[in-house]
Amino acid sequence: MKRIIFILALFLSFLNPAFAASAISKKEYTVSAADGFTIKSTLEYKRIKGQKEYPTVVLLHSLGYSSEWWESLPDDLMNSGYAVLMIDLRGHGRSVYNGKLVRTSWNNLTNKAYAKYPDDVIKVIEQVKSENSKTVFFNKWAFIGSDIGASTAVLAAEKISYKPKTIVLLSPVVQAKGLYIPVSLANLSHIDFFSISGTNDTTGKQSEEYLKRFSQSTFATYTSESRSNGMLMLKNDKSLSKIITSWIKEYL
Repeated sequence: MKRIIFILALFLSFLNPAFAASAISKKEYTVSAADGFTIKSTLEYKRIKGQKEYPTVVLLHSLGYSSEWWESLPDDLMNSGYAVLMIDLRGHGRSVYNGKLVRTSWNNLTNKAYAKYPDDVIKVIEQVKSENSKTVFFNKWAFIGSDIGASTAVLAAEKISYKPKTIVLLSPVVQAKGLYIPVSLANLSHIDFFSISGTNDTTGKQSEEYLKRFSQSTFATYTSESRSNGMLMLKNDKSLSKIITSWIKEYL
């Protein structure tokens, strides 16, 4: 009986037009940074029959974590029709080999190395754009970054020629590992920001108040019910992923 039910459900899913959107496309990218450091990333999206352009969301994780810690956020974004590019910043996750193939962790990096984060991210984005001729990404796109990932997003957005429509900041820091962002944020005068901090995230809240002074556009803030900060808020506040996705929908 269970087998019959399964076959019937599968048949009905084929009759449903939404079935065409359920196939997930996943591709791994490897980029060699200017100094030879290997940067790894993953692009995922739900293929929709006849659709050639996918608005794209770039996820940049917290210091000491990786792209595996985004909880349900990538799925919520993909279920809303977005392509999701998850980048492991140098020294994190799969991006741990320098130009001499020596394994290098984030806690062994200098501020000079952290300063290369924005260029690393831009190089990954440019590779994704150039390698996909039949499917278009980044015509409309956004950043979501957590602590040092938030700093990297702001600095990369300032440097890249095709600007994101919005940037979501989780537990932002005014200056993380030498990455000072207030001036860059001020230069992004046509980009709206959405900043999120936890109930006990004193640093995040103080940073939000400071960064608001530099913003030339919307700088919305939200306090999560989570007592954690950064990416860990997504684990402890199950509503947060939906809230972030709803914000993205206003722009992409």
